[in-house]
Amino acid sequence: MDSTSASPLVLQLCDLLNNSVFPAQLASAIKANPRESLFLKIDASLITGAQLESDKCSLHLGCIDLSSGTAVPLPPPTPASTPSPRGNGDSLTPTSDTSNCQSSKRRKTVSGLRLAPAPATKQIQPTTADNNTIESTDETPKSVRQFHSDTRFPQRSKPGQGISPPVLEPSSTDKLIAGIWRQVYSSVQLSCDFSNIKPTINIRSGASLEVFKSVNDLCLKYYNRSQSSRALEMIVQAFWVECFEARTAVLRYEKPILSRAEARMIAIREACVILNWKEKDLRNRMAIWRGYKEIKDHGGWASLIFASAGVYRFCKYRAEFGELLFSRLDHIRTSLEVAADTLHPEWRDLLQVIQQDTPRVYHGHPHEWVTTTSTDGRAFPLDSTYEHLQSQLPNGFQYRFIDECVLDSSIYGTRDPRRIPGLDNPDICALCNERQSDEVQKNQCMCFPALFGGVRGPIPVQIFRTNGKNNGVVARCPFDRGTAIAEFTGLITSGIEGVDVMIGGSDGRTFQIFQGEMGNFTRFINHSCRPNSQFQRFYWRGVERIIVVSRGVSAGSEITVDYSDRYWRELRKRCLCGEACCRFGPGGKNSG
Repeated sequence: MDSTSASPLVLQLCDLLNNSVFPAQLASAIKANPRESLFLKIDASLITGAQLESDKCSLHLGCIDLSSGTAVPLPPPTPASTPSPRGNGDSLTPTSDTSNCQSSKRRKTVSGLRLAPAPATKQIQPTTADNNTIESTDETPKSVRQFHSDTRFPQRSKPGQGISPPVLEPSSTDKLIAGIWRQVYSSVQLSCDFSNIKPTINIRSGASLEVFKSVNDLCLKYYNRSQSSRALEMIVQAFWVECFEARTAVLRYEKPILSRAEARMIAIREACVILNWKEKDLRNRMAIWRGYKEIKDHGGWASLIFASAGVYRFCKYRAEFGELLFSRLDHIRTSLEVAADTLHPEWRDLLQVIQQDTPRVYHGHPHEWVTTTSTDGRAFPLDSTYEHLQSQLPNGFQYRFIDECVLDSSIYGTRDPRRIPGLDNPDICALCNERQSDEVQKNQCMCFPALFGGVRGPIPVQIFRTNGKNNGVVARCPFDRGTAIAEFTGLITSGIEGVDVMIGGSDGRTFQIFQGEMGNFTRFINHSCRPNSQFQRFYWRGVERIIVVSRGVSAGSEITVDYSDRYWRELRKRCLCGEACCRFGPGGKNSG
């Protein structure tokens, strides 16, 4: 075969590659293999230069039938015969025809499309090797008592990663008390006003935003009504048990010959006539109602009114009714009333259904009261626990609770020292690279939605009286590892010495957060050498925020942080955390 008898496809291929000798070579090969059916198999290889040596690991392109001069259709590709990129973007390892590959050495491509690197975006640079810790500068005076954190950011645990350590399942009593606290710190609105609830517009007119808002408002109103109705039902049923016992006592007084069981049977029959129930049905309900009364007797009306829906099942089976339950309810009774009075001042109005007029006891901010675990005591006003400071301060102890930091205008004017200068886009989160917005509908950053960019509610914590450390902060609901508890708020200032301050900022732009006269409950978080929380720097819309992040705080435990070694080195007092690893207590390695 010569060039004139070669297939048109072969000639086109030779012209494309500028190879005029290939048709003659092909004719010689055909003469050496005199067969009726011959095919020309075309392979390709990836090389790093224009050398003539062929690679033993090749890619199959196709075949040409030399007898007919037509291309043979390729079979459908399979995963084993499809080349796939591996490693970085500019290396490729063929995976087809592995029997012909004698070497797995990767070769770089010299052509083709490549992904260009993303344009550099100016991000917030950490001041330490750890991007999530607060570090101080040596420019501040040593007499300043500074809070610092020297630990890593507590990452949230992802489900399915690793083997979780075994943990005890919460008991029914734990679930009951946890449900009470969740309801107290929820946004439920309890009321005896059951006026007609009707939407203001036609909610069957479509799916516009106004219609959707009206339907949501309708759901909220009926949810609050159902919660109020359930609370009223339990109040009446618990009161019914008291009336039943009183009626039994009256029957025995009127007829002394009656035994207690006989008097109870008479009272049950009297009730069945009015309720139109069978005795068996009433007896079954009485067991549940008696559980309501026992919860109320030990935890107060607040424990029953704010009990979750699981209280019905808890009272029905009575698996854990006993001294342990009653003791725990006795210890949180005062704390429940403080939270209920300050967060839901209308809750006592529900007691009017049984003609019980109970005045509100606790007023003001929820954290203006210091709770105790005493079963016969009441909560104390916050200022009364600092009477030893009344003579040391010009105006006595005064503390104002604020949700946002206040700028010291005498030092900074209107300039916020927390704002990071020179950011290309301050609304991009430095942790998740998502857009931040104060509007819930537009915010995409889910780093700490409980504090920034999400629906905010009351934080389930209380200030309580500790043993030997004055006041502390106790968690009423659990805080999972990596979740934010609160922002460290106070007066943004500078130049304060000799008192506790939080150091913020970085080189050249440090500032202080002082909580002497204003702030939030984070002022009362105690130190521990084995803390369950930590101070953390976070940037929200280009402004530096100091937040308290949980390392795993269980309900009922005290929230603690590590004040850092630098803080304790400047003080002449000992740590009272009581941990076995205490560094600054009696016998600690840094106690001096």
